[in-house]
Amino acid sequence: MKAASWLGIALLASACASLPAADPGGKGEIIIASDNPTSGAQRADGRGPEAGVAYAIQLNPTIKGFRITHKPYDDSVNGAPDAQQGAQNFTDMVANLKVLGVVGPFNSNVARATIPVANKAGLVMISPSNTMNCLTLDLPGCDPTASALRDASKPNTYFRIAAADIMQGTAMADFAIDTLKITKLAVFSDGNPGYGTSIADSFAKRLQTRGGTVVVRQDYPLKPLTPVDYTPFLQRAKDAGAQGIFAGASPPTGGCIARAQSKGILDVYHLGPDVFGANQCIRDAGDQGTDKMYYVAPSLEWAQDSANTTLVEAFRSAFTQKEDLSAYTLHGYDCAKILLDAIGRAIDAAGGNMPTRRQVLDAVQSTKNLKLATGTYGFDQNGDATSPTIAVYQVRSGRWVFVKQFSVGR
Repeated sequence: MKAASWLGIALLASACASLPAADPGGKGEIIIASDNPTSGAQRADGRGPEAGVAYAIQLNPTIKGFRITHKPYDDSVNGAPDAQQGAQNFTDMVANLKVLGVVGPFNSNVARATIPVANKAGLVMISPSNTMNCLTLDLPGCDPTASALRDASKPNTYFRIAAADIMQGTAMADFAIDTLKITKLAVFSDGNPGYGTSIADSFAKRLQTRGGTVVVRQDYPLKPLTPVDYTPFLQRAKDAGAQGIFAGASPPTGGCIARAQSKGILDVYHLGPDVFGANQCIRDAGDQGTDKMYYVAPSLEWAQDSANTTLVEAFRSAFTQKEDLSAYTLHGYDCAKILLDAIGRAIDAAGGNMPTRRQVLDAVQSTKNLKLATGTYGFDQNGDATSPTIAVYQVRSGRWVFVKQFSVGR
């Protein structure tokens, strides 16, 4: 009996010895910060990605001997996202040398103010939601340009996983050809070079690259909230045999009123960018707000991917507040996962020691084919995701309904 007891103890000791040692995180602390509007009217948007970052770090509290912590920042002032507050937040982050990466900011206008701060300090930042073209691209109408936001002597430190606005045109051209099976389209824009015209240009370019034809093209003067008569354009589109209309415009600049004015002239597909997703677009279309209307959004809708079911259920158990799970929660989670992956590789590059910000930045830039909840990620030299996932929506019974999502590249 005594021998058996000792044998049991010996076997237990042997089993324990074979288990991998827990990572104690005793080498020091590495902080991943986040910046979102988490108070006021936009808390419902900003809290989700903040919670996503917190969950990713909760699941990965240590990496190769280093303790990983999360430091969240709120960029709201008087209940609204504030660019100056964002810049102040980033000034605080860069002063803390333990901060090796940032998830955020949520809003593009805040990013415009924070990119110069992070770039000067060599601090890598990854946004889950920014789409403004001018954050990464030098295009007509950009003021300031992407280049002006950065120190020419320093590497780019800004990245994002949402598609730039210009990619919406590219994606919708692919959808028109591959899903709707149409190749002849008329294209107009609201004359806004930083948004509507650039998206219309990208649509036209992609359509033609794919073998389609732009049968009519019209760029209207930019006059928001000023009524526009689209009937001459629509008549020309009809005469040219257009199978669809692409509108590089928003509801305030007439993108959906054009659909209402098509009544009695032509009844073809009416396609547009993400701003069509406002309910105002359907109201503007009147009785022409039918299932021939589509718009494209710049990121994946994670709830439509069954592969995320287990992750979402586990997240719900850990984060139970109403605002914790929102449209961009998993996007924030994935941005944190990109940083965590990069930090691990940066530690290796540092010989197991505390990595520098430059080593983390270089690791993010070299990310390739990293499969995560909202897509598979790598980045180009501007900081844009090389194959972002977009989603397409259609009007059905008077409301926008998800249709499909797919990856798109330039």
